[in-house]
Amino acid sequence: MQFTTLVPAYKPKYLVELLAALRHQSVKPAHIIISDDSPDQAFVAALAAGTPLRQAVPDLNLDVVPGPRTGAYDNFRALLQRYGGRTELFHLLLDDDIPYPSFYERHLAAHTQGRPQCAVSRRWTALESGQPTRDLPVPPAVATHPQRMLALDARLLFAHTAGVSGNWLGEFSNATFHADMAPLLDDPSLDGICFTGLEDLGAFLKAATRAPLGYINEHLGYFRTSAVQHSADPMGRPMKLAHLAYIALTMSGRRLGLLDAGAAQANLARLCPLIVERYGTQADMLALCAVMPGLAAGSDGAEAEFLALWHVYSGAAARKPLSALG
Repeated sequence: MQFTTLVPAYKPKYLVELLAALRHQSVKPAHIIISDDSPDQAFVAALAAGTPLRQAVPDLNLDVVPGPRTGAYDNFRALLQRYGGRTELFHLLLDDDIPYPSFYERHLAAHTQGRPQCAVSRRWTALESGQPTRDLPVPPAVATHPQRMLALDARLLFAHTAGVSGNWLGEFSNATFHADMAPLLDDPSLDGICFTGLEDLGAFLKAATRAPLGYINEHLGYFRTSAVQHSADPMGRPMKLAHLAYIALTMSGRRLGLLDAGAAQANLARLCPLIVERYGTQADMLALCAVMPGLAAGSDGAEAEFLALWHVYSGAAARKPLSALG
């Protein structure tokens, strides 16, 4: 089995580090596609044929293409379309995150051993300089498990992520997928409920509904933090979407029978008041916050009312077909 690495690119300042990390993999990806969503096509220019940087990476099978420039998730989707299942496995690697040299080797082992639809490895959180500073906390039973390769089923994952409004699995950069997941990642929903705002966690849970998720209990890379990331602005739309997407995933888990109804309602009772506290005075959140008390109480009709509003707010109602992304 081989990997295709898909890089939705926007920040060229980390390009040299990214290429160095890929060059030094003990198992190199068979193909790398960089989709350049930067305003000035900086990646296309830096990696054009004959440039010093392109000549410095002759051992990488590398394609650089213009991105759609209609938003980060559209760039992900365009990459999935270009990938087209050319290898059995693929990796969505954000342009500021770094995989350690054994990343693909260990992920290949996970995919070989258990045949999961998705494999996730632990990662560090790092400063913008790349200096790791802290761990992403995982449940103690996972952190202290004597096995390095674990198979985690959907019930366990829903209970310990969506069911408690938490994500200890990480992001796309520390996960790899089987080719069969590519078309499913283009649809960020579970049981018809959109999870935009938590596309990474939603994808992991979606994969786990098909086969137990392969969890690699080793730190194989880092997530780079910076002042310009979405999480740095708690009042920005991405953070609002993330809060609401936990409600969506909780509902999906309950509907699918993968999250206990009592646990799901308990999570809504905790989360909904928090959303009102944080965003209740925000103009774009007024209608959604108005239904939160009903959701928290489990009132009849509250779920349907939320889902109707969420379908519009999340952008699911206006989502473009994949063919429109080029």
